[in-house]
Amino acid sequence: MADPTREAILRALADLWANGCPVPAPELRERLADVGLRRWRSVARRHRGRRLGPDDRLRDLVRGLVAAFEPDPKLVGPLVRDYECVARAIADAVTSTEPPGAVADAR
Repeated sequence: MADPTREAILRALADLWANGCPVPAPELRERLADVGLRRWRSVARRHRGRRLGPDDRLRDLVRGLVAAFEPDPKLVGPLVRDYECVARAIADAVTSTEPPGAVADAR
């Protein structure tokens, strides 16, 4: 059975690619979706005792995506804006398909 959240993320990544974002290339979408979803859902475990707001969660997601996909995250430079778009698309897909409280660290 397909995960509706993951499917929504894949659709959002395809839309970003179609609109010129260079990060979610077709060959990377599956991995971007998996890494992004895992990062989003594990925020409570990684930030024990601290409840992150939406902006902090997006920054955390961007950091995770950059760490997973860039050989040297310190050299990302302006491309980080594209990772921010990817992170926002992932966050929007997750929050629109999973009810609040579906995971321990929901908004």
